[in-house]
Amino acid sequence: MTTAPPMQRSRTQLASAYAPNSLFTFEGGAGACMAISFSGNRAADDDLRTVTRRLIGEQIQEYFDAWMSRATRGVGLLHPVPNSLAVDNRVLRDDVVDVALGDLAFQVPDRVGYVPFPLAFVCGRCGLHRECDRVESLLSEAERFRESCPGGRDQCSDDWQQLDVVMAHWSGEVEPISPRYRYWSITGEIHTIRRCASCDSERFYLRRPPGPFSGWHFECVACRTPRQLLQRDRWTLGILGPLTTQTEPQDRAVFAEINMEPISYRASAVHYTHGDRLLVFNEDRYLQLLAGAREAELATFLAGNFGYPATTFTDQEKESLLRDAGRGNEWSNYAQLRLVAQMLLGNPATPRAMIDAQLATIARMDADWNATVFAQHRQAEPGIVNACAARHEFVRRFDPIRMAVEHRTLAEEKLHGGQLADGKQISVDVTVLDEFLFPDEVTEEAEREQIRSASRRRLDLLGIAEMRLVRDVQVCEYTFGYTRTSATPTVRRDKAGQGEMPVRLRLFDRVMVGEAPRHPVLCLMQSNEGFYVRLEEANVLRWLSVNEIPLGPAPNGVRLGGRLIEEFALIQDNDDVRFSRFLDEYRRERSVIRHAYPFVYTLLHTMAHHLIEVSASMSGLDLGSFGEHIFTPDLAFLVYRRGMTMDLGNLSSMWRERGDRNFGNEVLNKMVDPTSLRCGSESICNHRGGACPDCILIPENACLTRNELLSRSVLIGRGKPRWDAGTNAIRGYYEVSRDSLGGNPSG
Repeated sequence: MTTAPPMQRSRTQLASAYAPNSLFTFEGGAGACMAISFSGNRAADDDLRTVTRRLIGEQIQEYFDAWMSRATRGVGLLHPVPNSLAVDNRVLRDDVVDVALGDLAFQVPDRVGYVPFPLAFVCGRCGLHRECDRVESLLSEAERFRESCPGGRDQCSDDWQQLDVVMAHWSGEVEPISPRYRYWSITGEIHTIRRCASCDSERFYLRRPPGPFSGWHFECVACRTPRQLLQRDRWTLGILGPLTTQTEPQDRAVFAEINMEPISYRASAVHYTHGDRLLVFNEDRYLQLLAGAREAELATFLAGNFGYPATTFTDQEKESLLRDAGRGNEWSNYAQLRLVAQMLLGNPATPRAMIDAQLATIARMDADWNATVFAQHRQAEPGIVNACAARHEFVRRFDPIRMAVEHRTLAEEKLHGGQLADGKQISVDVTVLDEFLFPDEVTEEAEREQIRSASRRRLDLLGIAEMRLVRDVQVCEYTFGYTRTSATPTVRRDKAGQGEMPVRLRLFDRVMVGEAPRHPVLCLMQSNEGFYVRLEEANVLRWLSVNEIPLGPAPNGVRLGGRLIEEFALIQDNDDVRFSRFLDEYRRERSVIRHAYPFVYTLLHTMAHHLIEVSASMSGLDLGSFGEHIFTPDLAFLVYRRGMTMDLGNLSSMWRERGDRNFGNEVLNKMVDPTSLRCGSESICNHRGGACPDCILIPENACLTRNELLSRSVLIGRGKPRWDAGTNAIRGYYEVSRDSLGGNPSG
């Protein structure tokens, strides 16, 4: 077989628009081609840590699982949907999704191969259709095209044009347009009709009248008998073919499920690339707790992280735990201190200050042990334990337990200390700032203090407890497969009635890696700036209370995040409220009764989009240049620049240039201004849930949820989310935060 030539584009393009199995044309429209996997790309092993590769493999596994679950529902169909029609059969083992990490090759997309496609041609003068079966024989077969000319070889204009329309199917197959026609025979086999049924000729004209493709048809050269432009997908016909001959209403398939459809190779519907992204961390100390065998440790971590009461230990248990931790001498000192304290308390002449000092020392030792040694043996609440046990059913991107673990890792690696190679802090609190974030003209300490104070005031009005500029947000974006005709798990066509037909998710075709064929995963490692934002918990609790959104009880001192984790586990058992991969439950209007978790997630997500909108308007970056990550239990989110080009400090430059003595920073001042959330379709937008392209929607490939779970109402009121079944309008979080301060935007 001839080796396909490679081509170079930007890595972002090669992982998306020019990803394997996509169709494209070179600049100037000369020649249509199909991209194919390229084995010469550099392995990404040097860029990806082992833990990152493992997480990517787990995400791909979950992606296929969720896709198959959604695609095989068979809503409106007369037969069950086989799993092989929903996902690539190469990920199915015993009819169950099993994506083996060893079958994947993590690559940096520097090049991609390509071959001419489709190999179908028409004469520019008479419309005669010719096609080739193999790229290797294209040149020799093309030389013989003129021999088929109806006017004879010598009269042929030899003006052959490559067809720019292909036949595509939601199974992922794509073929050149051809007069050949497949059908399911009564013998239980796929047969192909190649010649005219009237005169047995194998030559056809392709008639392409102006207008829709439905007018296109073939015409026999010899007898002028027309043949409709129709082809049946080979893969789907092989599976559903037997069901097309059934006479019973059950277990019957209609041909609309099998027929391919003509699509221009320039149309986006011919190829949708699928992938995901994840934050990249240097250490997996906490991420290891997410392994299935460590549920008890994970529950203990969550209990300590969200303030659940510590377990009461006896003195013997305390001594044993301390000795096991190599701190037995501390227990001996502790016992002596307690004995001395008892003696002092028993002596009326002992000064009170001496007693208080002794008791304070004992209390400090207790607090230290509770936060370190004993914290690992904390008895978690049943709700947390149950959530940890059930988390294998959670969708990864909405899993609050994973969010809590990732947030703790982010906090330790990025938020709390650390420097870059150039000496700058990895993250800086926007109410503190460093030398690189103050406006150039602001040099006096008094002026800088004005900026800090004004920024803090606006953060309070927004209900934000902490906001930091992070200079090194590491993200891995990757693509691994594709679909055709639809980017979602199901597709509908008028001829199939109300049936939801499965769209088949396929892996990129294998490439040789060493001596083994593997499926490429195209990885884009990025390190850019971003903003970390954490909301004030007291304000969120007040907002939930004002809007009468119920929240489950919890012991005193337990943070809101712990209660949200418990609630998430409970609502996952409710098919009307659960968070599925594609959030189908939240696409129905007024169908979800009020629960805290969906509202808190919507609040964080909407505020992230608000910050993206404001930052895009002031930084010179477009909306699609941003990404987001939500940490629901910690009431936090991360907004960052996406891109493979060198980070020129757009966000830090924006913050420095927009600093102002009077209102701290223009970014915060604009967010405080209610007009920043005004929509050009105000009343219509509010009625439909408070989210549209005129206000807070961003490009779907930049959004975690494809623009679901968004509503301006959670920030400024004047309506409610589209899915909310409550009767009252929502009071906005910004309103509640201002009321708690007695403040106003100009304060």
